[in-house]
Amino acid sequence: MGQIAEHGTKGLVAFWPKGRAVVLLVMLLIVGSGSSYSLFAAALPWATITLLPSAEVQGADILLGDIAQIEYHLEDAAEKPERDLAKVYVGRAPLPGKSRKLNAGTVEVRLRQTGIHPSTVAIIPPAGGEVLVTAATQTVTEDMVIDTVRQHLQENLGGSLEIGLQTAGGLPLVVPSGQLELRLDSVPPGVGSYQVGVRVYVDDHWYRTIQVRVQLQPSQAAAPRPGRPGVEVGLPTQDQSVQGIQGEPLESAIDNGTSLILVRAGEPVVIEVVSGAIRVEALGRARQSGKLGDVIRVENVDSRKIVTARVVAKGVVRLDLNLGN
Repeated sequence: MGQIAEHGTKGLVAFWPKGRAVVLLVMLLIVGSGSSYSLFAAALPWATITLLPSAEVQGADILLGDIAQIEYHLEDAAEKPERDLAKVYVGRAPLPGKSRKLNAGTVEVRLRQTGIHPSTVAIIPPAGGEVLVTAATQTVTEDMVIDTVRQHLQENLGGSLEIGLQTAGGLPLVVPSGQLELRLDSVPPGVGSYQVGVRVYVDDHWYRTIQVRVQLQPSQAAAPRPGRPGVEVGLPTQDQSVQGIQGEPLESAIDNGTSLILVRAGEPVVIEVVSGAIRVEALGRARQSGKLGDVIRVENVDSRKIVTARVVAKGVVRLDLNLGN
């Protein structure tokens, strides 16, 4: 600048090409006038992004609108911005019970990936320099999984088969909050024992697969006797009893005061354990025949353990923990 003052602006104009000299003279006038504007000042940002110190996100993705307050600088307040910054993807949400930290550098990278240069916006970091992100959660229960599989099988296989279901564990499962969907991997073709996967999706993102054991048996149900709904055809004799329908209320399994055989030795049964709102099922095989309310011995198909359980419906026994199991 000393040399410029020494030679004067006229000599500088004569030395520089005409176009560049004009630009330089304008710059010198700005500096000489005492203006606070920078020679290389950028245009005003079209939006200000103020990052929050903490945020709880819904679903499997973190969007910029989840972790920041966004203000657009538009000439007309009614005008809509060309880009919706709130929908810019920032990263995956943390696992339930976990957290992750994000800073302004991460936001700048994501803006560049969507075609927005960080210099065109103003990013204001939080006081601590980082955003602490946690995930809102929801719970997938065993009843939800069992109901999904049972409904799917009934829709695809009809009512010709008796269905026994048992989850392989890992429930209840805590997943991120969002649109929850349970999808069955495949449908068993017919009678037999199978293992199927139930895929858990949140906001259309796969989260985890739950294994369910499926036992399909030919249905032994027959047409109900006229005037006696809930009891199958066939008049009981001294040596032959009529079987009730699975899931039948206990009172309906009584015919003229005579208890009906609901479980026969050697047949598959569903072993259920009920505690409050929690209901767990296991596949078993009866070692004894029993009527409603009888306590019989049954074998757990998976563990091969013999337990004593009470007959509560056709093909269903309930484990009584007070019987010393």
